[in-house]
Amino acid sequence: MTAPRDCVIRGGRLLRPGADSAPPADILVAEGRIASIGPPGLAAPEGCPVIEATGCLLHPGLVNGHTHGHGHYSRGLTDDLTLETLLAGSFWFNGNRSHADKYLSTLVGAAEMVLKGCTACFDLFWEFPTVSQEGMVTAGRAYSDVGMRAVVAPMVADGSFLGSVPGLLEAIPADLRDEIIPWTAPTPEALLARLAAIDEAWPFERDRIAFGLGPTVPLLCSDDFLAGAGRLARDRGLPIQTHLSETRIQEVTARNRWGRSLTEHLADLGVLGDTLSVAHAVWLNGHDIDLLAGAGAVAVLNPSSNLRLGSGLPRMRALLDGGLTVGLGTDSASCADHQNMYEVTRLAGYLSHVQSPDPSRWVTSAEAARAATEGGAAALNMPHIGRLEPGCAADIVFLDLGWVHWLPLRNVTMQLVQAEDATAVRHVMIDGRMVVRDRRLLTVDLARLQRQVSDAVARLDAMNTVNAALFRRLQPVVGRFCSALSPHPQAAAAPLPPTGGPAAPGSRRPNEEPT
Repeated sequence: MTAPRDCVIRGGRLLRPGADSAPPADILVAEGRIASIGPPGLAAPEGCPVIEATGCLLHPGLVNGHTHGHGHYSRGLTDDLTLETLLAGSFWFNGNRSHADKYLSTLVGAAEMVLKGCTACFDLFWEFPTVSQEGMVTAGRAYSDVGMRAVVAPMVADGSFLGSVPGLLEAIPADLRDEIIPWTAPTPEALLARLAAIDEAWPFERDRIAFGLGPTVPLLCSDDFLAGAGRLARDRGLPIQTHLSETRIQEVTARNRWGRSLTEHLADLGVLGDTLSVAHAVWLNGHDIDLLAGAGAVAVLNPSSNLRLGSGLPRMRALLDGGLTVGLGTDSASCADHQNMYEVTRLAGYLSHVQSPDPSRWVTSAEAARAATEGGAAALNMPHIGRLEPGCAADIVFLDLGWVHWLPLRNVTMQLVQAEDATAVRHVMIDGRMVVRDRRLLTVDLARLQRQVSDAVARLDAMNTVNAALFRRLQPVVGRFCSALSPHPQAAAAPLPPTGGPAAPGSRRPNEEPT
């Protein structure tokens, strides 16, 4: 990476999400942190390197609160998946991966993110048949090599998807069921011990590449494992993330199994806490929101993925009004096809427009921008990112104000959310070092990466031919069964009614709002 960790950025205009305008300002960076911000001509130590930002809008690096580094080889593989068929097909999409494949897949996503103004992410990384120290370090090394920040959290469970939906395994014809690769589930104790060992041996600086926990979908996890993961996160201060209420089927299944919502079940197990983030949060009711907000958890919305998979529409206004901190994520390229946080931010705001005819109930550009920065930082448990303030990390995106969609320049926050699509990204700085300069990634040879990925994907496609054919036989069975179990609504998500106690006094029941 070029440019030292000590520098002064001159000539730019500083955007703090939510502001209408971006005044000219200089930024002094020392040891990778913002030392001071002041008007043009800000004093700097003699000989301090100067980064020229004339004609640029400076904003805090976007934070991707939910992605999957293992999934970026699957871009463009298919466009006919629901979440349930995606989970059922993991043996095809991710089959026969070497550690070199895991590294390259993660590198592809990281490279795309930083080129599109994203400087940090929460990666729920999956390995089959189970998590390994080498696999997690491999993913961490990819982010480190690109130069971005990340929480790397193994996506783990002690159960399987096909066994998590009552009656699904029995609905699969016997001959097809016999062909599905058997998987011996680890015990909760063994899985928790392995996670603790990986944490203890974690080789990276945690303010750059942190280790986290990722109990995947609660329905796939035993109560013992979920409760143990919650304890491990609390005892060690680790960020923890799970997929919560992503589809209506998950909530229907939870109520049939436990007589309560997924959120209520996690609360009973002691999983809720201020280092927890929940990805998707589409099918929450008012009581669920109260529980999560009261625990200090973060909801990370993934509108691109939810639309692509037909999972329902997250209700960001209801979550914000319920007191929840909200972040945003792209999800994996296997189910959203991109790692563009600008697109996600715009969608997060716009979806609220079809959920209420009242513009006062719409998510504002300021709220969407904060979710894409400060909200994501909260999910990563990294309070030093997501803002351009003294003491924060110098993770800064330089947007070219001469780019056509910035003409004319009016309300900078509105235009950041409504118009920016990553094409105006000129430079990206992380920790005071330039990672992208003049739209060129400085840390990775993209031409070489293209050759490596092309060769790897050709090899894996050939190796997974049998897996692909097996999945195509399994897909309609899983699709029909899950569709019958929970018919899909045609409009925005209408949450199931609360099953727990009363809402906090004066709180709104979001499920009572018109959709």
